[in-house]
Amino acid sequence: MNLSERHPENIVVCIDTSRSMYRADYTPNRFKCSIDALKKLISERFAQDTSSAFAIINFSNKPKKIIDFTNDKTKLFEVLDDLEVSGKSALGEALGLSIKLIISELRKIAAKIPRILVISDGNFTTTSIDPLKMARLAQGLNVKIDTFRLGELSPLNILKRMSDLTGGNYYYNNDAQSLLQAAHDLAGSNIKTYGDGTTSAIENPAFIRKISADLLRVQDLTKDQEQRLLQIRGLVDYKKCSICFSNVNPYTKSSFYVGGRYCPNCQTPYHIHCLSSWANSQKDRKMKQAGTVRCPHCFYLLKIPTEVSQVQKLTSLVKPRIKSKKDPKPPELSHVELINFSDLDSDDMFNSCPVCNFIFEDLQNILRCDNCKTLYHEHCFKDLTDSRCKNCGVKLHKF
Repeated sequence: MNLSERHPENIVVCIDTSRSMYRADYTPNRFKCSIDALKKLISERFAQDTSSAFAIINFSNKPKKIIDFTNDKTKLFEVLDDLEVSGKSALGEALGLSIKLIISELRKIAAKIPRILVISDGNFTTTSIDPLKMARLAQGLNVKIDTFRLGELSPLNILKRMSDLTGGNYYYNNDAQSLLQAAHDLAGSNIKTYGDGTTSAIENPAFIRKISADLLRVQDLTKDQEQRLLQIRGLVDYKKCSICFSNVNPYTKSSFYVGGRYCPNCQTPYHIHCLSSWANSQKDRKMKQAGTVRCPHCFYLLKIPTEVSQVQKLTSLVKPRIKSKKDPKPPELSHVELINFSDLDSDDMFNSCPVCNFIFEDLQNILRCDNCKTLYHEHCFKDLTDSRCKNCGVKLHKF
């Protein structure tokens, strides 16, 4: 079958490595049969579709990522052969880790359709995270959970409930042969069908917003000691926006430390307002509606902070309006009022004082020009020339 007739998928394999998987009701035991089935699944999928990829997580007392997404069959087989059985079964935590891996992949450009495959006997530690809670989270992200069930059936049958909830496939395997058959069926399950509506994993703006990554602040990036050392030595230009090529934010006139952020994937620096302006210039309506943008450097899916998503509105706040002849003449004298930080709206919180160019923080005294609503730190007010507002030019006085 032609590769164009299949949906490339990113499949996270969660394999149970708790002690109960060592039972010999399957020949030679449940665990060995599961490994054989996984190898069959991987081999047959790659024979039909080399664009798919697998990541492997094992879980006993706690989950562990064994290998990230890859289509290298040799490496996948090597890590499977190295797995050992021990401990209890933290199924809920394993699903949570799987969802984190999938979200990280969905943020990348041209992301593949995500799936989770759980191979287990369905016995999970009662003190762990509720697997159904994680299944509901997967459902909200349009991620199907397929399950290979081994061992005796139980009234709870948590694996079937997870698959039913997310629209995945549930396979009950009562011997090694039926387990291999389930692997064969799942290997060929990514065939495209007319009107199946699964050509893109990212369509809904709310979904796009949910999975997009938060930008990093300067203090987040410099926690890495090696990066800090490079910055101290001046070997890394970590404070210059890659859009405007300046340290100073052109919209708020604040320093990069205040309004600068980094892409969490490639660490490229941006002013949040410059990145918002870049997002506003793009043509993708759904991305705009979601308040997201792809990093101009690595195309990683990023979340624009809500308070700066309307860059045109911010621009009107920080730049004086060009006056026309019809504009009324401003008053000769106006006053400033003292306001609390808690009374600022989201736009003002990310604006900056035109005297010191720093933003406003809690517990600071803030003054507002009654004529044009420009904000000042109270301790900066004394530095105004002739007490005139730097935006509208009106002479200000306190009551």
